Amino acid sequence: MVFILLDEAHLWGVLLIRALSAWGMPARIVRAHELARGLLEAEPPAALVTPGGFASRKAASLGQSGLTVIQAYVHQGGSYLGICGGAGLGLTVPGGLGLCPWTRAPFEHRLQHFASGNVSLVPMDGPYTPAGMAMDQRPLAPVWWPAAFRPQGGDVQVVAAYGQPGPGFMMADIPLSMVPVQALDDWEALYGVRLAPAFSEGDPCIVAGRFGQGRYVLSHAHLETPGAPEANAWLAHILGELTGDGVAFGEVPGWVIGQGNPTEPVWDDPALKHAMDLMLGAVDLGISHGLLSWREPWLLGWRQGLPGAQLSGILAMLDQTLRLEPSRECLKFFERRRQEFSRMMELLATGLSGYLLAERLALTLSRVDPEAVPERGLREARLNLFGPPPGAGGSSGGLCGRVLGVLEECIALTGKEGISAWQC
Repeated sequence: MVFILLDEAHLWGVLLIRALSAWGMPARIVRAHELARGLLEAEPPAALVTPGGFASRKAASLGQSGLTVIQAYVHQGGSYLGICGGAGLGLTVPGGLGLCPWTRAPFEHRLQHFASGNVSLVPMDGPYTPAGMAMDQRPLAPVWWPAAFRPQGGDVQVVAAYGQPGPGFMMADIPLSMVPVQALDDWEALYGVRLAPAFSEGDPCIVAGRFGQGRYVLSHAHLETPGAPEANAWLAHILGELTGDGVAFGEVPGWVIGQGNPTEPVWDDPALKHAMDLMLGAVDLGISHGLLSWREPWLLGWRQGLPGAQLSGILAMLDQTLRLEPSRECLKFFERRRQEFSRMMELLATGLSGYLLAERLALTLSRVDPEAVPERGLREARLNLFGPPPGAGGSSGGLCGRVLGVLEECIALTGKEGISAWQC
């Protein structure tokens, strides 16, 4: 049995759930408070997997007691797999688990953090690399706004290094392949803007090592991304190596937000269906004004500076919740929260629509009257809707955070008995 730590994972938790469910892998969802209360000691899993999301928010959810029990679990022989934010949690940083002696590299230019899309990987020989994959191969794997490792010595194995950006790779909202190399050089010379990811070819992307009697694998690549067969195969291999069980691998299937399979959602709840209609309506408004787009059927694209990641998180969590066959415990929980949830969704949709229109007006007037729509007002709207930025610490807040909290609990209560039979 594999444990999936769902807290503060949102979209990335859904991706991992869909991958393991599609493979029929024995897995259950766990919460930070369960780990802090001794679940890892009472029922040690074959591996603990922490999906993406902000590492600082995951650490805040776990608290020191939760961090300590994970350290003890791995030290005594457990296995830890961290993806993106889950990888950051495994590093030796303030609030981190300290499984790996390495730290995070700071960003010289914040823009370099907004890298996303396919990159080629350079595989290294070792147990976590699929058999037959040679170093001259360049499998593609998606990255979504990754940090970068900073090596600090210690016995750390590089499983894969970064190669070159691949098809569809973007810096912020600019497709890198559509900008000539000469233009990139000119931008850096004229404006001091280096439109390149923080990582470079040869930098570590996936690393592994031992912590006490246990093992860890930390991956900045999102190997669980739908429609990435080479990355999916690599994830299945790593999980098989960590758990000692074979994984019935298949490409992780994509899906369309708001379109269940079958047509009607499994959890045919009017409050949840109305919530999805409200969110899709707000997204359509953003698309009509050139602020949002569908980058993938399950992932929004957005103009830089907009809270597109949070919107994608709500959409993915809502969609996954509608696909649940809810447990009795989940139904009781949602019935207690139904009225509050519906009220929050109405407020969120109304506030989001107003905020998007204000951003559109600010964009139009920015060249003729930059102060016409003060940034302060937009910042306050973002704070009310989405809470403080991740660097400010704490968990995701605002109306978005409260809605996500309800959806997260619904998914967790249904997934505590296992996810292998879930509809994806």
